[in-house]
Amino acid sequence: MRGPLLAAATLALLQAALVYLGLRAVQELGLSLFLLVPIVAVTTLGLVTWLGLVRHAFGAVVPLGQAPAAKILEVVEFCRQPLRAGLSDTAALLVAHETQVRLGYGAVAVTNRSTVLAHAGLGSDHHGPGTDAPPGAVSAMAARRVARLPVGWGHGCGGRDCPLRSAVVAPLATRAGVVGSVILFSEGALNVSDRDRAIAQTLSDLLSSELQIGELDVHANAAASAELAALQAQIEPHFLFNALNTIAAFCRTSPDEARRLVLAFADYCRSSLRRPGAFVDLADEIGHVDAYLALELARFGDSLEIERRITPAALAAQVPPFLIQPLVENAIKHGKTDRPLRVVITAVVRFGRLRVSVRDNGRGIPPGIAERILEAGVGSGAAGLGLAFVDQRLSALYGEEGRLRIVSSPLFGTSVSVLIPVVRPTP
Repeated sequence: MRGPLLAAATLALLQAALVYLGLRAVQELGLSLFLLVPIVAVTTLGLVTWLGLVRHAFGAVVPLGQAPAAKILEVVEFCRQPLRAGLSDTAALLVAHETQVRLGYGAVAVTNRSTVLAHAGLGSDHHGPGTDAPPGAVSAMAARRVARLPVGWGHGCGGRDCPLRSAVVAPLATRAGVVGSVILFSEGALNVSDRDRAIAQTLSDLLSSELQIGELDVHANAAASAELAALQAQIEPHFLFNALNTIAAFCRTSPDEARRLVLAFADYCRSSLRRPGAFVDLADEIGHVDAYLALELARFGDSLEIERRITPAALAAQVPPFLIQPLVENAIKHGKTDRPLRVVITAVVRFGRLRVSVRDNGRGIPPGIAERILEAGVGSGAAGLGLAFVDQRLSALYGEEGRLRIVSSPLFGTSVSVLIPVVRPTP
């Protein structure tokens, strides 16, 4: 940049000096004004040359300013979701095709560390998917830098007659390291400019960011699933022990009732084990709750009353399994006092959202615990774990779309509500 700018400054000074001398000569010697014509012509030529040199200098230094940023963003936006699932053949094909069409290169290829995953444009007969990644691309990935590929062997032509005469390659990287590259091919041997390097760099940075976001999402979902599994492992034994103790109490006094409870217990276990999917109908989840309540009603008798207010539309809604039973268990365990406990289970669908509420007229949640009730282990036994389990599962599956609301008072009892979209979230 220094050379063109110095030359431009010199011409600008020369132009000013010529104009000044010309005007002085006309003024002092009384010469004809027509003598200014060649002076003006020369200075105008100098001005044009000066502007051209400045434009050339800054055009070489800031090629990114000339890059088609809007087109690059369109490519990234179109390929965002496939890229977040990893650098698959489908994602690579979308990137290659959209980049070639929108940015107008002779061809665009996307590779992994050793193989071409997708190729769009000219030269597909010998640069196509499944062929070896160009040697120049392999070198650029190893060095983790944007690089021009030499004509011929550098982009893997092996000396054959290829319409693609030059290329620039930029690596694609995740947090674990370089996973591939994007290659922009041109038809002219000298067509790769600083502008093309800037485009390749910007495109690879944005595509790499999407790959890294997808990588973080996978780790976050795995961590959430592991934590939820750990919570569920703590909740299940709590109920199992209570159920077995209840059945044992009836074995001597009422064998028929014990038999009925064993069948209810079997239904509960069967519904827990046979649900491999991530979601079930609310009707199935209520059946799971009914099996649990059969054992609790046998345990508490007339001191426990259950009421259900569930609309047909709500029964068909899709919900995560093991969502309602922890709320019912929490109501019975924490709400039970010396007086009869009434638990009302409500489920309705309004404006595309399912609201499930479990309300009791029990003792309420103590103020010191209410503020921390959604922390795992707060409260006594697995009931505190149950609310934490439901809250974390809603956050993991629905994000801000899923809400758990708790309202409690010593005078009126406790109401726990779950609000989720009727449409199940996409994985």
